[in-house]
Amino acid sequence: MADPASSSLHVNDPVLRDEPLEFETSAHKFELQQAETEQREPPAYEHLGELPESYGTRRLYLTARDPYFLFAYWDLHHHQIAEMQSWAHDGKVFLQVYHASGARVQQIQIYPNTREWFLHVNQPDTVFYAELGYYNHEGHFVVVSRSGVAVTPRDNLSWKTHAQFVTIPFSFTFKQLLELVATEQKEGEDLAETLARLQDQGYPFPFPTHSVEPLSAEAREKIDALVADGDIVRRTRVGSFDLVDVLKRRLSEQRSSGQWTSSMSSPFGASFGAARHRGFFMNVNAELIIYGGTDPDAKVRIDGEEITLGPDGKFSYHFNFKDGKYHIPIDATSPDGEEVRSALLSFLRLTATTAGVDATPQTPRPTPFGEIAD
Repeated sequence: MADPASSSLHVNDPVLRDEPLEFETSAHKFELQQAETEQREPPAYEHLGELPESYGTRRLYLTARDPYFLFAYWDLHHHQIAEMQSWAHDGKVFLQVYHASGARVQQIQIYPNTREWFLHVNQPDTVFYAELGYYNHEGHFVVVSRSGVAVTPRDNLSWKTHAQFVTIPFSFTFKQLLELVATEQKEGEDLAETLARLQDQGYPFPFPTHSVEPLSAEAREKIDALVADGDIVRRTRVGSFDLVDVLKRRLSEQRSSGQWTSSMSSPFGASFGAARHRGFFMNVNAELIIYGGTDPDAKVRIDGEEITLGPDGKFSYHFNFKDGKYHIPIDATSPDGEEVRSALLSFLRLTATTAGVDATPQTPRPTPFGEIAD
């Protein structure tokens, strides 16, 4: 066996020292020592137990879930409802819903184990209130709880067409904006409202602003005509292309019922279609040109396909615009590849013609980008 004193020392061998090594505390000066905490009993409010099923306040609440449903809930113990049943001449307790005028809309019998109820009223934009009680032996309804009023929301477009827009620049902090309009701010007006009002008035801000013109009377009429059909108005989560499907169906119904063709005939039953033999005609068609410009050395893609730019950075794409739906994404990448700018153009063509209208001949052109299949 080798003499331990003469053997070589390996890296992983233990080292025995007579003097302790000096400990550098500066490297650990930011390490926190866990403080010894005194173990205390939790306060009494930590042992309150389960929440009660009811506090017995006898309060009744009514709120609108949507234009057609109300939701009612009440805070009564089951024994309180059982007591009311004992007072009733027929042993029944009722939840009754009324119009603001006092006319009763619904009556629901409730039981000791019920706490809430959905009520189908099917009356948008209407004020309701509810009462909870029973009929005594004289036949009178004894009210135990009465709710506040609840208003069901509208199920059509609001007549309020004014929208408020405001430009809030990213380069300004809210504190800077507040200081900027401090002397112009009205009492009770928040920052966004102040900025919007001043921007509408042409206040000279140190940053560019944009204003939105209100809808014209003609635009309002077009919107009213579009949503006049209740089938359109009552659709929830409806998209623009869903509206097109509804309009297509309505157009088909109008044409099949004679609403379009009857107006094209004379009082004597002679169709104006015969006028084609006299040389009268009509044709119509549509084409679409997308154009724009960017840095001549940038890369531009339309619907993912790169297109050639002109020497001045301008570009255009021309196609025959047939009936259909189109989503056409366009993006441009800077010459150094660091910036990307993009736009999405959406188009819809829906053609309806009477008898005797033909399509105008068109020059063959490339297939349109971004066509969406039905």
